[in-house]
Amino acid sequence: MRNAIEVNGLVVSIDNSGCIGTKEHDIVHVPNEITAYFTARTAILEQLCAGAIPVQLLMANFSGDDVWTEYEQGFKKAFSEMGLEMPSLMGSSETNFQSLQSAVSLTMLGKKQFARNTNHCEFYVVGEPLVGNDVIENPHKIAQLDELYEGLVNGMIQAIWPTGSKGIGAEIIRFAGENFTAHVDLTSSAGPSCAVLVAVKKEHEEMFKTNMTAPVSKLVKAKE
Repeated sequence: MRNAIEVNGLVVSIDNSGCIGTKEHDIVHVPNEITAYFTARTAILEQLCAGAIPVQLLMANFSGDDVWTEYEQGFKKAFSEMGLEMPSLMGSSETNFQSLQSAVSLTMLGKKQFARNTNHCEFYVVGEPLVGNDVIENPHKIAQLDELYEGLVNGMIQAIWPTGSKGIGAEIIRFAGENFTAHVDLTSSAGPSCAVLVAVKKEHEEMFKTNMTAPVSKLVKAKE
């Protein structure tokens, strides 16, 4: 697992967004549905990384009760992309005080469905590192949730590993067990997991590259 933990047979993942939304003092101004979509997307990728599918959602909403439905719609969009019904959602909204900036946190509980096996696999980066407004302006550079999920379901992809604010390079050894390099920026923040590491069966490499919409970069073992 990357940033998920297992508790009593359930996989727990979490992601949050702050200063991103529709409030005047937000740093990135986007509809709340988009904020929620990327928050859910990241938590889902952590679940898939652990071989699990979410079964329950828990939201901590600090942006006001009036935006609950907007956040919920963003969560639904992420699950809809994978052809799944959104699990039950419960949680709490801060209603005693009005925040000056938007903030939301989403926790997911999941059940294991996949077994990770990277034997006889090649490693790739899908997508490019993006953060802030670059995420909104470059959707074609973002690893697509539905394509990754479909690859896991059909066995073409054997494992995935999201990347985040520390950059792709910080995650490679944790995922692949060795040091690799690639023709993509390995140090910049990948934001809401815009770039994802994947292990692909050797016999499926060409089909994998054809099926990915975002840019694909193969990992090459770094020289000693």
